[in-house]
Amino acid sequence: MTDIRFFATTSTGIEDIASSEVEMLLNVKCFPDVGKVFFQSNLEAIYILNLCSSTLNKVMICLCRSYFENLNQIYYLVKQVDFSQYILPNQSFAVESERYGVHDFTSVDVSRVVGQAIIDSYLSSKSVRIKVNLSSPDITFLSLVRNNEFILGLNTSGESLHKRNYRVYEHPAALKSTIASAMLTIGGWDHNKPLIDPMCGSATIPIEAAFKARRLPPNYLRKNYAFYKIGFLNLKDFENLREKLLSKANRNVYKIFGMEKYERHLKGAIMNCSNAGVSDTVFLKLGDATRSETYPSEPFDTIIVNPPYGVRMVPEGGMKRFYTLFLKALRERFSGSKLVLITAAFRRFLEAVDEVDVKILEERNVLHGSLNAKIFKCEI
Repeated sequence: MTDIRFFATTSTGIEDIASSEVEMLLNVKCFPDVGKVFFQSNLEAIYILNLCSSTLNKVMICLCRSYFENLNQIYYLVKQVDFSQYILPNQSFAVESERYGVHDFTSVDVSRVVGQAIIDSYLSSKSVRIKVNLSSPDITFLSLVRNNEFILGLNTSGESLHKRNYRVYEHPAALKSTIASAMLTIGGWDHNKPLIDPMCGSATIPIEAAFKARRLPPNYLRKNYAFYKIGFLNLKDFENLREKLLSKANRNVYKIFGMEKYERHLKGAIMNCSNAGVSDTVFLKLGDATRSETYPSEPFDTIIVNPPYGVRMVPEGGMKRFYTLFLKALRERFSGSKLVLITAAFRRFLEAVDEVDVKILEERNVLHGSLNAKIFKCEI
């Protein structure tokens, strides 16, 4: 199979970064869309992206992309697809659906109609009624409905790729690894210069930085992918690629630092770094990001941080005061450095920026879970 149509999902707001990453990894043209990117490539793209992408959530073989007026049209669009090349007669399947816009049906209705169309298509081509298994399917399809557009994909990833498998400790306000990676790209961090996350939580940003610097495939610890059960793929090819890429990784020591105010989170960060295999290049310490004297002595060129938003807990004095103290501490120690920060409390952050007179170089809207947030790139 050559010249296969794909789409891959990503966090809303970093589609351009995800698109550039796909182009870099596959040497193909990629087209960003809302929460996803589209491209064409060969079967090896499934292995490369699932293993090496740092900003994608799920990689899909695109089976259908069209416009519709009602559920009946969705049914006929799906029924025209030949599913016999994707599902073996003894395999089960499930349909997951996401719907955006105003419709007279729900995402559950979409899953039902798409599922029936898949069954009927297979019955027509192979005279076999394939089974649905919602709890543990062999093959999973994703239907996306946005306004009057319908997209159907075959999930090659399984669980979202942002789940890197190194997290043995989960911070209550953890940043998605995919967004952390995008923030490192936005910051333009030079691997040979010191980097710090002064509110590192479970160390997601430092770990992602270490993966980038060492050229480690971000998902090299993952034990299972959905494509393991796709019959036309050769898993030996995947294992060979994995070994080849791991052999190209380096063990150099980079100046990647994380600082955390709370000891329980610091202990969790240490465990995560150990599990990720980067403890020897990520240096962690206790410290208060609003106090300049607690920072390491390195002359940090880049600061990447996911601070509190005030959702679960409001710091003493409120969010504006907290952000102001933080920016003043950075200004005192690292004037002229780059700061990349994500927050859902962006109004309070902007007030602090005005007070401290920090220069905003770039800002973008992102969706972090269910929170509308902004990523800011600043000059301290």
